[in-house]
Amino acid sequence: MKLSASLLTGVILCGCNNANLGDAFLAHRDGGNAIAAIRQASATELVGPLYYKSDPDDPLPYPPYDTTDHNDDDDATTSSSSTTTPPPRRPRRSFLHQLDRFLTILQNTSSHLKKHTFLSGNFAPVSEEHVQVPVKVVEGELPAGLDGAFCRNGPNPIISQQKKRYHWFDGHAMLHTLMIKDGKATYTNQFIPCPRYQIEQELGEEYFPTIGEYKGLVGLLKLTFHAQLVKQKIDDLKQVAPPNTNVLMWNNKFYCLHEANLPMECRMFPDGRLEYLGCETFDGVLDYPFSAHPVKDGEDELIFHSYSVDEQLIEESGTMKIGKYNSKQKAVSTYLVPTPSKEHVSFAHSIITTDRYIIVWDCSVHFQTDALFYGGSFFKNTKHSLKFGVVPKDATSRDDVIWIDSNESGAIVHPLHAWEEVEEEFEDGNLISSRTVIKVWSPFSKDLELDLNKANTFHMVEYTIDLQSKSVTREVIDDTINSEFSVMPPRAKPASSFVAAPSSSALSEIKVESTTKKYSTLSYEDRFGFTAILGDEGHFIGYAKWDLVRRCLDSTVYYGKDEIGGEPTVVRAADNMIYIGCYAYDEQESQSSFIIYNGETNEKVCRLEMPHRVPYGFHGQFISREDLEKHFEYHENRPSSKLKEETEEEMYRRLVQQMMTMLTFP
Repeated sequence: MKLSASLLTGVILCGCNNANLGDAFLAHRDGGNAIAAIRQASATELVGPLYYKSDPDDPLPYPPYDTTDHNDDDDATTSSSSTTTPPPRRPRRSFLHQLDRFLTILQNTSSHLKKHTFLSGNFAPVSEEHVQVPVKVVEGELPAGLDGAFCRNGPNPIISQQKKRYHWFDGHAMLHTLMIKDGKATYTNQFIPCPRYQIEQELGEEYFPTIGEYKGLVGLLKLTFHAQLVKQKIDDLKQVAPPNTNVLMWNNKFYCLHEANLPMECRMFPDGRLEYLGCETFDGVLDYPFSAHPVKDGEDELIFHSYSVDEQLIEESGTMKIGKYNSKQKAVSTYLVPTPSKEHVSFAHSIITTDRYIIVWDCSVHFQTDALFYGGSFFKNTKHSLKFGVVPKDATSRDDVIWIDSNESGAIVHPLHAWEEVEEEFEDGNLISSRTVIKVWSPFSKDLELDLNKANTFHMVEYTIDLQSKSVTREVIDDTINSEFSVMPPRAKPASSFVAAPSSSALSEIKVESTTKKYSTLSYEDRFGFTAILGDEGHFIGYAKWDLVRRCLDSTVYYGKDEIGGEPTVVRAADNMIYIGCYAYDEQESQSSFIIYNGETNEKVCRLEMPHRVPYGFHGQFISREDLEKHFEYHENRPSSKLKEETEEEMYRRLVQQMMTMLTFP
């Protein structure tokens, strides 16, 4: 639904008993220019509501053009001969910034923030950053072959600056790094110093749009000018969202990711600190966002995609774009729009690949502004059916993409694994036909709700996508547990193709009949996968291990009685052992831990007691010592950085300060 911004604004302001402004908007509704309407309204009217001090802690309560020496102390007295120093000049706000602040007041954010689930308990953000704090092993011992960094990304808003409505996806990005080296562990946490974070730190307040504020009529109005507001600070809209979703170490570069952004490159130092370097464009080729779940395809290629709600991008390119970058050739070999229409934007959070194909999807959850007009949110679960787009890896255009309808509504967010099964028919020794089906294992939700007002339910299913008949079937693998956040073990070497069919009793067996051969691209190393288990309240309470060969739930592991965890990070150590690492928080003891399990036996290997609380977050990766050292060496040969490694004196002072903090605040 396309609405006149001027008309909508007039309705809102008239409803707020601001008759003069409301009448001005309605008078200009035919022109469709809301901003011009505001500017032609009485300037004296603007000073009142736009600078209404709704919160006594508001750090910026005064108009930007005001140079008067304000004093909030009613008992204070001044004289014309006073020589007291005036307070610092308040930052000058643009007109759109003023309007945005006023509309935020109308959204009753104070009450909203106080009761917000994702701002309380262990969802609550932390305010302090720490560097290389020693971490104590309180149970078991660190595995000898485990050397590298567990990096976990997540949202961490700054409470003192919060004025806007909030969604869990909105917080500034904070990276939590557990560094393991020589049998010892240290912890570093830092706000990822991207442009959004740096600008809001300088302003001392929230400035950029949040998903949480796109609700109801006021949220719809904000949408009409937010792009202009953002461009007053950051010209490229693909560099605005907080990179709080995932991380990627690839081709010696470290990226912080969000599906509305370009990849944000940072330099990581040996102590875990980060320096922001800029956005990756692959030599200017990337003109579309880059999702938080790219796929490494072999040693040299990276497959990526994303979707966009930016009307200009949709008009120019479409609602989704997919690409493939080759690090040896230093070029994007594939970059195309797979979607057949521009009618809607679907929540296409990730992709999955097989040996020959890339699978994307169009699910039932869409981004729709008309829901805001009726008081709803930006996310809408529609009755549209789930469709799969099968993209050959050598595709050159949209015409090469095969779209197949599942004929049922629903959504997948983080698929576990996919592979191909091939059946060939022979006659007199000659191949006469070949049929390929794609198997996709993924948690599936019938009615996914992204507002996060309720716990979503996901069950592991197997999709069979038949490329010949262009049909999709779904089979439930298990409906006894609710699980999501899927992770496969990293491969130790390129997967061997054409091993056993998943239904075989032995991995090495290939089915051969007189006229038929059946084989699968399911690798030996891909037999087991892992997902996080969700409890009744939607918290992660353990992890599940899945057997893709026997097509069943293999086993489950649950954390302690009062412990809540996160996504399991699956590691293949230097000795080829599989380990599962995860942060867990004991709600009774108010203590964060990091637990490492043996991925083969599910036995607990060790528990580390974190020196500081680690809030719940999103995704992360384990970066091996080999990859870290390559990254460090790569940056040593680049131009000098603003950040430097600590001197011995600086390290001594920091450690003393940390010890004093621990003694003062037990």
